[in-house]
Amino acid sequence: MDIIFLKKVVLFKELTNEELKIFAGKMKHIKYTQGESIITENEESDKLFILHSGKVRISKKMTMVDEEEERNKTFVVLSASDFPFFGEIGLLGLRKRTANAIAKTDCELYTINQKDFMQICNKNPGIGFKVLLEISRKLSSLLEKTNEDILKLTTALIYALR
Repeated sequence: MDIIFLKKVVLFKELTNEELKIFAGKMKHIKYTQGESIITENEESDKLFILHSGKVRISKKMTMVDEEEERNKTFVVLSASDFPFFGEIGLLGLRKRTANAIAKTDCELYTINQKDFMQICNKNPGIGFKVLLEISRKLSSLLEKTNEDILKLTTALIYALR
């Protein structure tokens, strides 16, 4: 596992080299081909993913009110150049996936499951604290954005109904 790569991932920004080595020892390397599903909405999984190369599309199924067909709404395309992580909700023990993750290009990812993560946390609480703090920061940021989006949609709806 490439420690230099892990240092660039915001999830691990507070970890020392020794702490990164402990974490790296539990991670698995996985490859996906373009179009392949990495995470499927509503399926159970407990893995966190870190994108090492390629691009991943994050989307949710949406049913149109006037149609019976479902469509996938893309929320974001993650690029390895940004050193993103995703799937953190599964790592926290909330196993039902809230979105789809599809390989937009051929991808290489690193992953860790909840069991291995909890072993690290139990043996090294400092590592667990630092990683969980970064996950909390990301989730807080996503919640803040969601609140802003709801306010914009509510305001638009009020003006549309006038």
